[in-house]
Amino acid sequence: MVIVVTVLWLVYAFAGAAVYRAVKRDFASKAAEAIAENLDRDDYRVLIERLAYADNVCISIRDSQGAEIEEYSRHVFSDCVIHNLSDESAVDYFNETVAAGGSMRADGNDSSGIFSDSDLGGFEGDIPAVGSGTVTEIYMMTATDAEAGSVLIMAESIVSPSASTRLTWIIFLSTLTFALLVAAVILSFILGKGIADPIVKLTEAASEIAKGEADSVDISAHGYKEVNELKEGLEIAAKEVSELEHYRRELIANVSHDLRTPLTLIKGYAELMRDIPGEAEKAENFDVIIGEASRLTNLVNDMLDLSREQEKGEKMRLDTFDIVKTLSALVARHGKLIEHLGYKLEFEHEDRALVYADEQRITQVIYNLINNAVNYAGDDKLVIIKQYTRGSNVRIEVTDHGDGVDVSILPHIWDRYFKSDKSHKRATVGTGLGLSIVKSVMEKHPGGVYGVISEKGKGSTFYIELPKYKR
Repeated sequence: MVIVVTVLWLVYAFAGAAVYRAVKRDFASKAAEAIAENLDRDDYRVLIERLAYADNVCISIRDSQGAEIEEYSRHVFSDCVIHNLSDESAVDYFNETVAAGGSMRADGNDSSGIFSDSDLGGFEGDIPAVGSGTVTEIYMMTATDAEAGSVLIMAESIVSPSASTRLTWIIFLSTLTFALLVAAVILSFILGKGIADPIVKLTEAASEIAKGEADSVDISAHGYKEVNELKEGLEIAAKEVSELEHYRRELIANVSHDLRTPLTLIKGYAELMRDIPGEAEKAENFDVIIGEASRLTNLVNDMLDLSREQEKGEKMRLDTFDIVKTLSALVARHGKLIEHLGYKLEFEHEDRALVYADEQRITQVIYNLINNAVNYAGDDKLVIIKQYTRGSNVRIEVTDHGDGVDVSILPHIWDRYFKSDKSHKRATVGTGLGLSIVKSVMEKHPGGVYGVISEKGKGSTFYIELPKYKR
């Protein structure tokens, strides 16, 4: 508003007089042209009166001899030039106008400098300032009258703003300035309450969320559509951060427990083998140490895999490969690792199925699904891996006959760090990262699908789908 007001005053100061002059000159020329167009009417005297008094223009019509046709002339302000012209001067103007092509402009009266400081001394009241006189300009054009023949139409207009006009402008601009500044204060208050204050509150809330205090943060700001959208986005972020913090605490507790147990066993058996003669020769002691070391390795690998999957810059290495061949090798290899524990893997598959994917990542996904199924396998300790074509996709299912997944936690099993509280059938407890890795990998694959079908007491079937490669 301050800029707008400043521009208005600058326009008035530097262009006000020029604009006023242009407008008044236009009044004079249009008045003369209107009279010329209506000279054939007997009553154009009415038009002359209307133009003269409405636009404050002196009008004089002279014949070719310079004589003024008084009944068609109007004198609306004092000291105009055209009503004090001699007939000889009028003839000169007539000839100059004809030579100029039928119309021309000429300077009129200039009384702007007739006052001096000495003239004003001793007078009382509101006296006009020095240089506050008037400047006029004359517009002339020739025309033809039915009775007088060729005539010269002269219209003289005051082209300098008077003291009263300037004062009117100043009063108007001052009032407008005051109104705009008041409006600016009111608008600033409204904008502050409607936009600025809510944004400040949301900024403070975002700072609290960044400090990890998402649970206690107050996001109660309301405002315009954009502010409300920002609030909704921040609420979602606060919820995500809160859940992430919850899972982080669970991860620390789980990882701490999972690290502490194998380390304690490794240390205990190592001390046993060191301190008691003959214990170092028992194979079962070495099996315990090797098994617990494997648990530590799996835990570290899962955490590294998830960290890698979360990296935005990590790119997929997509290529065409036979997923049946890849899965056959994986099942055979993994089956040997767990067969001494009594677990059995069955693989049902087609002869061949080509997919366009990252073979290493898909192998990791299937490995995690198999490992998850083994962890939660039923008493039969059987895990079934099935591959088949489903429409235009290749589908891989991993099924166990365990207790199944409770409906209340089913939506959360793909979350990072999530781990069911129910007891495992194996001694090896998962880290809660395997299914999150599955989710991350499949979402990066074009056309990748993943999901789970589970019913309480009837086991679970985890599956993935990839578009079948077409040559």
